[in-house]
Amino acid sequence: MTQTYLKEKQLKKKRAMKGVYAIIIAGVVFIFIMVKFAISGDVTEVLSFSKMPNADDAYKIAKEFVIPTIRSGNTSFPDDRYQFGKKADSVFIIKSYVLSTDSQGETNRTNFEVILKYNGGPKFLKKNWNLVDINETPE
Repeated sequence: MTQTYLKEKQLKKKRAMKGVYAIIIAGVVFIFIMVKFAISGDVTEVLSFSKMPNADDAYKIAKEFVIPTIRSGNTSFPDDRYQFGKKADSVFIIKSYVLSTDSQGETNRTNFEVILKYNGGPKFLKKNWNLVDINETPE
């Protein structure tokens, strides 16, 4: 009688530990999703686990590579007027222009073509992209 009681107690303990492990695993998954959301700030990206950047993502990063090459500090990009192309192996081509205002108030337009390679990771971080080529032509 004592042995059956001890065996039942051990079985209950094993079942309880399985429940604890399941709760721990669910907690880890929840924390992973929350951290991913906190890093990206975009619910659709977290829920879809989309890794590949789209045209808008590549354009945003291309602007970050173009801004340091423009001499004047006041620049503006047309967010709806750019051309986008994608090659194999996560290579993106962005063509657009930037308007800059110099110290005398004169507005200059510079056309640019940026070729970027996406290396993986969060697509909104510049460090996850390599600048393959950049061509600028003042107008």
